[in-house]
Amino acid sequence: MLRSLLDSYPILRFAEVLDRRQENRVSELGMLAQAFEFVKTNGISGDYFEFGLWRGKTFTWARMMARRYRVAGVKFRGFDSFQGLPATAERQFSIWSQGQFAFSRREFEQVLKRKGFRTDEYELTEGFYDQTLTPQLSNQLQSRGVKAAVVYIDCDLYESTRDALRFMRPFLQEGTVVCFDDYFAYRGRPDMGEQRALAEFQEANVTFRMRPYLLYGSLGMSFLHHSNLVP
Repeated sequence: MLRSLLDSYPILRFAEVLDRRQENRVSELGMLAQAFEFVKTNGISGDYFEFGLWRGKTFTWARMMARRYRVAGVKFRGFDSFQGLPATAERQFSIWSQGQFAFSRREFEQVLKRKGFRTDEYELTEGFYDQTLTPQLSNQLQSRGVKAAVVYIDCDLYESTRDALRFMRPFLQEGTVVCFDDYFAYRGRPDMGEQRALAEFQEANVTFRMRPYLLYGSLGMSFLHHSNLVP
């Protein structure tokens, strides 16, 4: 019984978080805590957008932190192919493969149900981003006044991150927290992966500025979005 308890996920997770705190290191869970406390303190209203859901770990943590910091009125919006990663032209230094992280929508929704999500708390968009992140969907959400408070981009790949950022452009507001879970993948090269996608987004949108916020995990980086920021 004791061994079973010690090997349980909550106990192992607590040990992991405690260990990272001792290293003065922010985990993915800690990043989401920071993000939701930040938007609560600054009075930023909006939804949570996550790109790349896999088994729902960060998606459920986001809901946990929104509740902990009493951030009300958040819709949790998830985007995933549920078929795993698409093909990518960037193969050098890649640590992923096509089809990796496949997890069906049915399985994902079962996870959410076990975690206590109500069906009206979330919306899922299923499919590869080049097919689903359309102007029609963007216009539909904009017509409902949707804005983003926290964005979590766990796309891994350049192409998927590029599509996610293009889609998010009209939903970003002053102070939106944007997290990139694999920002320092590809051995940290700035011309590959999520770093490349963000650099191109900023070059194409000169009035949009992402100011560095927090490093987290082993590969993650977060930013605060600002408009018309004077250099």
